[in-house]
Amino acid sequence: MARTTTAQSRTASPPATRPDWLAQFGRRLLLARGRAGLTQQALGAPDLSKSFISLLESGRSHPSVETVLSLARRVNSSVGALLLDSSGLRLETTLNLLHLASQMDPHAQGAEAAKLVDAAQALLPDMPADLRIRAALVRSRVAIHAMQYDEAARWADEAQALAKRHRFANLLGMALALRGEVEVRNRKFAAALPLLEEAAAVMQRSKSARTDENVRALISLGTTRAQLGQVDRAQRAFKRALELSTRLRLDALRGKALTGLGLVAWTRRQLDAAVTFLTQAQEAFARVEDLHEASRVLTNLGLVRREQGRPDEALAALEQALRIQERLDAPRDRSATLDEIAAVYLALGRHADASRAVRRAIKEAQAGRDQAREAACQVTLARVLRAQGRRGEAIEMLRGAVSSLARLGVAHRATTAAGELGLLLREAGAEHEAVKYLAMALQTPAPEAARGPQGAALQELPT
Repeated sequence: MARTTTAQSRTASPPATRPDWLAQFGRRLLLARGRAGLTQQALGAPDLSKSFISLLESGRSHPSVETVLSLARRVNSSVGALLLDSSGLRLETTLNLLHLASQMDPHAQGAEAAKLVDAAQALLPDMPADLRIRAALVRSRVAIHAMQYDEAARWADEAQALAKRHRFANLLGMALALRGEVEVRNRKFAAALPLLEEAAAVMQRSKSARTDENVRALISLGTTRAQLGQVDRAQRAFKRALELSTRLRLDALRGKALTGLGLVAWTRRQLDAAVTFLTQAQEAFARVEDLHEASRVLTNLGLVRREQGRPDEALAALEQALRIQERLDAPRDRSATLDEIAAVYLALGRHADASRAVRRAIKEAQAGRDQAREAACQVTLARVLRAQGRRGEAIEMLRGAVSSLARLGVAHRATTAAGELGLLLREAGAEHEAVKYLAMALQTPAPEAARGPQGAALQELPT
């Protein structure tokens, strides 16, 4: 005879005080047992008696939490299915679907996450406001990683409006952070800054500071401040993100915070510190097998090594990054890495290799529909053409690149390219046109954070 465990032993409830949920639980357990084809004795074995199962099914005994969990597994059901009515079960299932979608990697599993949100909304069309907000937040993050920024902004705005109307402070912080991230991805850093600062403040007030959402917001805030030349404040944001991600054991976000600190150190020409931070970031991404971020860190590590005067180590890091990127659907990242490989080859005087690398970089940027990256690669190609003695072609290439960069709002890159074009035109004797571009370079100074070779990497700061 099976023994009665502590978990199962409860006094049978007197009929007058028996709650309705207990009777419903017993009925659902009886039906689930029938579907599973189990007798009371088989369901209880080895630790629950047949008589105890009978008491549960008749609603005359309270199960412990451990017993409910165990019984749900044995009848191939869920705890929710045993405890909830149909409307409650739909709500519980919707919650689970949205939670699962929010935990998915939007870069690698964006389509699956969107399908889970679709399923949740089909299951509960009239879902409460907080769940509608969570659904919109998932859709916004998926759209961001699909580079559908208008759609991402629309979903983030919807989430923000609902959160404000229903006074969900923690969800409002998340919506503001996502809206700010959209602006960062669009390289509209001045517009992103107030959104991200408000997001951080709201999360702090709503006691949701120790969450992965807050870490993401701090990383985006650090990136934005760095792009706007606020290097000290950027460093503080990245340090706070590193502290929180370490405490919460969020290796992927820890890697991003370390990447930010590495690139901030680079802007200050603290190259050894930059190498240390970026190497630690690569290790963090390796632990969670995040190939996309690992490849970007390797690209930046290659740039730092180049600036240290170590071209062989730079090429090794960049080529390792490219091998990873060739396994991924990441044309923009491949374009950035190939562009930097071309720059290393150019510095080594290997002009033919540089030309092949940068032309491939331009094709990858076109495949990724990244006009800013394409224009940046055209600047590199113009430098290669100039080194090959093809000054006229270099001038034409730079004219197009300067125009594109200025139109796209990438001011510091446009400034650098305009200065190079002005000097080339002066060499060619086109003094009047040279003055125009040199004046453009002088009138639109690059922010401190974006000057010098390290400015290229600041375009790749983590978000």
